[in-house]
Amino acid sequence: MKTFLLSAAFRAIAATAGVGAVFVPIAAVAQTDVGALSLSLQTAIADAQTAAAAAGLSQADAEAAIIAAIQTTIVDSGASPAEAATALTNARVALSASGALSPAAAAATQSVYAVIAGMTPSGAPAASGPASGPAPVSAPPSAGGGGGGGSDYRPTT
Repeated sequence: MKTFLLSAAFRAIAATAGVGAVFVPIAAVAQTDVGALSLSLQTAIADAQTAAAAAGLSQADAEAAIIAAIQTTIVDSGASPAEAATALTNARVALSASGALSPAAAAATQSVYAVIAGMTPSGAPAASGPASGPAPVSAPPSAGGGGGGGSDYRPTT
């Protein structure tokens, strides 16, 4: 009986270890996808900048062309809004650091980032409806008129 229990315990540990190992590659793949998307965005932005400059486009038209290139790259990747935001930020930082980010591309990345940020939930929904319930609880009264409580609880005399 003791051997059976020990064997079952080892199998449970081995099964748990196997499950833990499955999660590591999944996280690594997600991080690699963001890195790959960032590189794809850098290429798309650089190519769109070059094409806009070669065509002699105005600042506004160049920005629109770069926005289209960024959006197409993100849509084709199938990335979530959070992944797209991270990849776009990484691409912008890399291009800016290398001196390859034109003013039109900077404006385009900011514009697309604002759209993505609007799609990403940022916390709990705002409260709705009228305020109800009792008034907030205030500081406790001190017994005997002095002492007790911290500096926020000094009696007014």
